[in-house]
Amino acid sequence: MARDYDDDRVVVIEKDSSNGVGMLLLGLALGAGAALLFAPASGAETRERISREARRAARRAKDMTDEIGDKLADQVERARFGVDERVGRAKQAVNSRVEAVNEAVSASRDAAKQARADIERAVENSKRAYADGRRAYAERASRHAAGEAPMADDLAPRSAAEGNVDGIAGDA
Repeated sequence: MARDYDDDRVVVIEKDSSNGVGMLLLGLALGAGAALLFAPASGAETRERISREARRAARRAKDMTDEIGDKLADQVERARFGVDERVGRAKQAVNSRVEAVNEAVSASRDAAKQARADIERAVENSKRAYADGRRAYAERASRHAAGEAPMADDLAPRSAAEGNVDGIAGDA
């Protein structure tokens, strides 16, 4: 009885045979063994030939594994060198960035110190100018209260050369 299968429900599993070289070697060994077994020779000759072929196969296998090992060691060394080189470049990049950040922080600190000094100097100048203005106002007020006539200095604006801060007139 024939069955009707829906293609959507059929699952195909394939095995990836990536070990082709191993299978080739196994086939060669089986073929050589069969050839020796069916050869028209005496038992002693056949055993000697099998022994000789086995030694030759062992030498070839050892040579092949040595060659593969050397190739693998070279690839590992190249990969290690590449990784070390990339890590070195990354470290250099990080170190240069760290240096740049440290320089920026240092420059910022220096600028902040300078700005603070400038602000403190400006505040001191402002306090001094305020105190001078209050003192001058108090002197004028006390002279006025005492009934003294205003002095010529009280009427004329003062210049910066005469002690006025920031060029502001002496009258408050």
